[in-house]
Amino acid sequence: MKRLLLMDKQNYDDSWPEILRTAVRGIIFTGDKLLVIEDKFGEVKLPGGGQEKGEDDMQTLVREVREETGYPVIPESVRPFGYIEEKRRSFDEEKIWHQISRLYFCDIGGERTGESFTGNEQRLGMRFRTYTLDEAIEKNRKMLDIKGEQAWNRREYETLLLIKEHLEKDR
Repeated sequence: MKRLLLMDKQNYDDSWPEILRTAVRGIIFTGDKLLVIEDKFGEVKLPGGGQEKGEDDMQTLVREVREETGYPVIPESVRPFGYIEEKRRSFDEEKIWHQISRLYFCDIGGERTGESFTGNEQRLGMRFRTYTLDEAIEKNRKMLDIKGEQAWNRREYETLLLIKEHLEKDR
């Protein structure tokens, strides 16, 4: 899988221990709308999340998309897009936060069940939404202006821009 973007803040000491996290995210369109998860502040992200021990990318993608959107992924539709690598100082301790976010285009099908958000996701008011790609990009651009740059909002904004660039090349 190809690295699409390296986001390295270089605000850490290389001797610090590293926290490595792998996340898997789905890029899902229904017609001209992108399926996203929106928080109570209006920021959007692709459905997906952390890989659990023993899971492969497909298992994580299927589980996370179902949990966050209520829809099942059609396994035969999954196509790799690439990954985004992030490195920065951990928020709470002198450790390096190193996250790999693997991105896959995929389709959904079947009946929608309810979402199943974690307690933290519920506190953030996460909910399933659909927007055009341009609408999603604009929402996150505005959030960068309002909240300032944070690790996740910059990543999500840059990810949406990469998807747009990719889709425009394919036209």
